[in-house]
Amino acid sequence: MTEQEPLETLGEQKITRRGLIVRGGLLTAGAAVMGGPAAASAFGAATATAVKVAVVTHGDTGSFWSVFKKGVDQAASDLKSRGVSVTQVYANNDVSKQVSGINAAIAAKVNVIATSVPDASALKDPLGTAASKGIEIITVNSGLGAFDSLATYMVHVGQTEDVAGQGAGKQFNSAGAKNLVVLIHEASNSGLQQRADGAKKTFKGKTKTLVIPNATSDLPGTQQKIKAYFQANKSTDAFLALNPDVATAAMSAVPGGTKIGTFDLSPGVISAVQSGKILFAIDQQQYLQGYLPVTFAYLFVTNANTVGNGEPVLTGPGIVNKGNASKVAALAKKGTR
Repeated sequence: MTEQEPLETLGEQKITRRGLIVRGGLLTAGAAVMGGPAAASAFGAATATAVKVAVVTHGDTGSFWSVFKKGVDQAASDLKSRGVSVTQVYANNDVSKQVSGINAAIAAKVNVIATSVPDASALKDPLGTAASKGIEIITVNSGLGAFDSLATYMVHVGQTEDVAGQGAGKQFNSAGAKNLVVLIHEASNSGLQQRADGAKKTFKGKTKTLVIPNATSDLPGTQQKIKAYFQANKSTDAFLALNPDVATAAMSAVPGGTKIGTFDLSPGVISAVQSGKILFAIDQQQYLQGYLPVTFAYLFVTNANTVGNGEPVLTGPGIVNKGNASKVAALAKKGTR
């Protein structure tokens, strides 16, 4: 779409981010996240009688994604009276199930699809089909930069994984670690590799990776593999988990004195950080990753609001350590952190 091409009406629910924002020049009206009536005055005060949102992720039902889901559920509840309906699919790292979820959303003629993108090649065709039908795309959690070229792509909601990994490497430096192993628990998830690469960039010692596919599906088996790794690599003195369930499982699998860090929070991780058993957790605030896309979808369809201007909406990374863990402990027990 060029600057001269006319925008389609809000009533048709086909306005795309490309029609509102042109690279290098902001054409939005009311681009604030919770903006006022600016967009309505510019594009007409039309509102949709129904806003259909599909949330489709590769996530599972573990401690991380259950918090994400609480964010989605809360946004759906907050906006239900305004005509918003939300469907959710958690594919548990089953690519075919995630693709089926996206295809079902297309068939249901949703307005917006919010999806994680652990493997861009696997989701390219269904998301391309969605875009061709005017469905707005928001990527969440993983997939930063994967589908910027789609005509209906709005924004990525999450963290920059490489930067987050660099933060983890610095934490281990401060703890005096010399030999680090990073456990990758989803072999096809490019975001996890970016975390590991980031840690290697800043960690001053030696870094190795241990890949255990679907590690969260068999935590006892994962514990045994971690034990075996440390028995075979006795100089390893630091362990970085990229998932909170893996982190808590590893506590009883690594030798005493091993410095443990993790990505993401759970009540178990928070408790372990408070007691000093885990040094730190990288917090990407997955509750926001669930809540914000539903809210963005509603505002886009009803008020022509967009966010990001071509850049991601960052929910992290933040560092939770013994000094600040108590601030989020109660919230983690409620399931929102």
